[in-house]
Amino acid sequence: MSVAASVLSIVLFLAFAAAGLQKIRFNPMMSGAAEHLGFTKAAYQRIGVLEFAGAVGVLIGLASSRSTFLGVLNIAAAAGLAVMMIGAVYFHLKTGDKFALFAPAVALAVLSILELILRLG
Repeated sequence: MSVAASVLSIVLFLAFAAAGLQKIRFNPMMSGAAEHLGFTKAAYQRIGVLEFAGAVGVLIGLASSRSTFLGVLNIAAAAGLAVMMIGAVYFHLKTGDKFALFAPAVALAVLSILELILRLG
C-alpha cells in the first residue's frame, strides 16, 4: 500500500474515532446536532458507534495487503465511512443547512473514497 493511503487511513481513524466518541458521549453540542438533523439520542449514538467501528476497521487494516482479511476489512470500513458521510450530506441538505455545516462530511467522504482508490489501485 502506498504511503498516501497509509496517511489517509491514519487521518480517517483520527477524524472518525473523535467524531464517533463525541456522538457516543452525546455532549450538549451533539444533542443539538442530533435534534437539528431529526435523530433521537439513541440513533445518534448508534451512528457514533458505527463511525468509531469504521475508524478502528480502517486502522486495523492499515498495513495489510488488500487480499488479506484485514485488507478487506480496511476496504469495507472505508467504503462504509464514505457511505455514512454521503448520508450525512443528505440529511444536512434535507434540513436546508448551508455548505459550511456539512463541509466536513463532504471532506471526509472524499478522503474515504480517495483512500479506497489508493488502496485498490
